[in-house]
Amino acid sequence: MSRSPNASINFDNIGRGRVYGAELFLEHKFNNTFRGWVTYTLSRAERRDSGETDYRLFDFDQTHIFNAVQSYLFPENWEVGIRWRFVTGNPQTPFISGVFNSDLDEYTPTPGATNSDRLPLFHQLDLRVDKTWVWDWWRLSAYLSLINTYNRQNTEGLSYNFDFSRREPIQGLPVLPILGVKGEF
Repeated sequence: MSRSPNASINFDNIGRGRVYGAELFLEHKFNNTFRGWVTYTLSRAERRDSGETDYRLFDFDQTHIFNAVQSYLFPENWEVGIRWRFVTGNPQTPFISGVFNSDLDEYTPTPGATNSDRLPLFHQLDLRVDKTWVWDWWRLSAYLSLINTYNRQNTEGLSYNFDFSRREPIQGLPVLPILGVKGEF
């Protein structure tokens, strides 16, 4: 089956991408039971779409990523950990207005420059408690994690009204408890 030379292409793999940056990882073991580390990433992710000459920000570019983790091992194989993360919001292409299409009886969005806006900064605090039981030939661990402990209302996306004149944030998950069990042989 041949395609018309004027047919539009929705997806292709002809574009090019590039990423550059630096990462820093520092870990310190204060003693046999207490340790911590911090990580920082500074990066830039860009894409040149098929048929274009200029690069633009990639959809998942995150300029700054920072993590701080600490854990403490208590007697009888109990461990408590904490993690705080901070991340630059993802780029977004804003809709600057809407034009009414009477044939469809709806508004069609008018996009701004590709990825010219960003979602707000993301940060959250996670806590975790682990208990491990050790036998001769296997181990059993149970854990409870509290994701987004301080219930930060992080913006995960944007929702526009019917004529694209107003937008509202789409919030991520609230506090999320996770209970898990892991066996190792």
